Amino acid sequence: MEIRKKRIPGKDGKEREFIFFKVRYNHYRDVSTSSALTPRDREEIAECECVLCLPESYSEAGEETPLILAFHGAGGRVSEEESSIGGISAVLPCVDAGYAALDVCGSEPHGRTMGCPEHLFAAYKAYRYAVKNYNLTERVLVAGASMGGHTAINFVNMFPSVSLAVGIFYPRLNMDGVTVDGHYCIGTWDKTESKDGAPSTRDRIIDIYRFRGSEWSDETTIGLNPYRTRSFVGADGKRVVIPPCPIKIWQGETDTVVDPVMVREYYESVRRSGSYIELRMLEGIGHSTIPVMQEELIIWFNRFV
Repeated sequence: MEIRKKRIPGKDGKEREFIFFKVRYNHYRDVSTSSALTPRDREEIAECECVLCLPESYSEAGEETPLILAFHGAGGRVSEEESSIGGISAVLPCVDAGYAALDVCGSEPHGRTMGCPEHLFAAYKAYRYAVKNYNLTERVLVAGASMGGHTAINFVNMFPSVSLAVGIFYPRLNMDGVTVDGHYCIGTWDKTESKDGAPSTRDRIIDIYRFRGSEWSDETTIGLNPYRTRSFVGADGKRVVIPPCPIKIWQGETDTVVDPVMVREYYESVRRSGSYIELRMLEGIGHSTIPVMQEELIIWFNRFV
């Protein structure tokens, strides 16, 4: 495994060292559409660029350093060439507080932040590489912002045995839109606009979730739509979500990208199950990360290490 180290200055002016590497993972996904009496599943090996940042307190011996999987949102990526560190940028205060952080670019240039299976499989392979080659904890904290919050919830649902807790900023929690108390919360499926010639969010979902005929399919999104995963609808018609670990969400009240109503509904749906979740609403804040979120994320994660 070839690794490259690069020092990159942060927005705070501090220069930190980042370790870039690539992992190989199975890009193929069988969507259970065949009844042939021959092997249907197969391997299509692809590569994914990853980045790891170790704190100054890191040591190769002694106590393991706690690891955060920090997933980036729709506008981020991981690239050594572009000095892009993905979701790690939002958790740099955690790194300064003694945590290691890891992110992966994703499976496709046009779908790298949609929380799809390929993205999750690549993230798991990167996680396995990191804990095997560095003195890091096997059980991890999981973070993300916006669509990275979507990926974070999908990761803990798919890999609950390695996930300690989740801390997410203004997360996109629904794909197909939800009506809550007469208010329609726009999902990623509703986003049909194209910017600068790039595929729209809907087109990306159609591609990476393998929708037939460009039509919405519940079948191919099972386990990957956070508001509907590990859930049921009770006799009162209200959804109940049962996450595998504690969750804390930070959400701006004036966010126009992620509907605060949807975030509140996700919070309530988890509470209905009796599972542990916290929601921190921030007055006058939109779709952006502010220092108070980052400071409180450290305090939240400190509870689990």
